[in-house]
Amino acid sequence: MMHSWLVLLALLALAAVVSRNFFSWPKPSEKTPLQLRHILAGVVLLFLPGLLPFITGSHSHTTARSLHGVFLTCAYIFYLLGLPIEVTRSVIYSGNKPGATFLHAVSSAIRMWIIVIPITQIIGLVLNKGLALILPIEALQEQTLTQEVQDTLTSTAHDRGFILSLGMLVPFAEEIFFRGFLQTFLKNKMNRVYALLYSSVIFALTHVEHSWGSLVFVPVLFIFSLFTGFLYEKERHIAAPIVLHMLFNATNIGMLSV
Repeated sequence: MMHSWLVLLALLALAAVVSRNFFSWPKPSEKTPLQLRHILAGVVLLFLPGLLPFITGSHSHTTARSLHGVFLTCAYIFYLLGLPIEVTRSVIYSGNKPGATFLHAVSSAIRMWIIVIPITQIIGLVLNKGLALILPIEALQEQTLTQEVQDTLTSTAHDRGFILSLGMLVPFAEEIFFRGFLQTFLKNKMNRVYALLYSSVIFALTHVEHSWGSLVFVPVLFIFSLFTGFLYEKERHIAAPIVLHMLFNATNIGMLSV
């Protein structure tokens, strides 16, 4: 345990170095043509995969989650392609034009990843310790998703589709909706700081499960979403939050496999 804390503190020190002159963002962009109907359609696409087990007749959570990622990614890609070009550009660039090139957006995502990982891990550990002092150990159940990932990683036959879905496809789709659609839409209605806060609250709450593990998982995701939303606004390129989210999920999956 002491070794883990030392590693996290070392990573936190590295994050402090990397974050130097990083947390600044450009002036607010002009209002975008995103309308409420675009958001509502995005919400339908986000929750529609929940019906997949009933449609496919599959009772396997891992199979359903694998299809979940494929469906979401395809649905949002086709949805963006079917929208007017100015709306699609608003989603991809948080405005009419990007604030950074694709490569610069990816570079910033890697930089933010170095910052986010130690912060979220430390917050998660502190919350776990705090809950352990309040609740009996037998009541502290992990998130269902976390348990499914662990079961998949420790099984003899890995469900590569499940891991691919969590590591790449779901992050892609979630960032398209929560950052590209929701955060950009909220910026039309309020100060961008509040837009960032509200979209992060909604992002975190959509991951709530019926377990005490949510008391750790949800706050950590809220903090993660704040960083991700900031990065999207800073770079004004959807590639930045997508790559950050992929790296974040891949890192957490890797930690569960150790």
